[in-house]
Amino acid sequence: GEADRLDPAHRLTAIALGIALNDRKMFGEARPVLLRALEREPDSVEALAALAESEEGLGELDAADTHAARALAAVPGNATANLVVGMVLMKRDRYKEARAALERAANADAESPKVYYQLSLACARLGDNAGAVRNRQLYQQKLRAMEARIEQLRRAGVPSSGDIAR
Repeated sequence: GEADRLDPAHRLTAIALGIALNDRKMFGEARPVLLRALEREPDSVEALAALAESEEGLGELDAADTHAARALAAVPGNATANLVVGMVLMKRDRYKEARAALERAANADAESPKVYYQLSLACARLGDNAGAVRNRQLYQQKLRAMEARIEQLRRAGVPSSGDIAR
């Protein structure tokens, strides 16, 4: 209602919830949350990129491509949008272009395990075994680091995205 439209914290909470649902691969639940956030703030790059991630996860590649492109038009270095573009290109067997998009995503968010996992797949498809191995190792390293951060936050009493999404 009226309060939702006026309250920026509510908008940010909706986007954060959508991102948390995406992280749990709950793309069908994330999409309506993110669509509502975009109704309130149509130019939100974070909401556009997260919506694109939901759509890619649901196999809606054209919609994912469109929303990721809108996010990248505003912020060319957006990590999530570049990740989505890379994943869409992978599904379309365009591995060289996918690797370039995934490298842009890695440059934007060097801590994201997902990016390195996808990069390892792109490298493998391109016959770059050294790149595949290097990115798989980076994926495992980033995953361990993220798990350690989550455990640290848990010990400090901060709820995880899993707790938030419940």
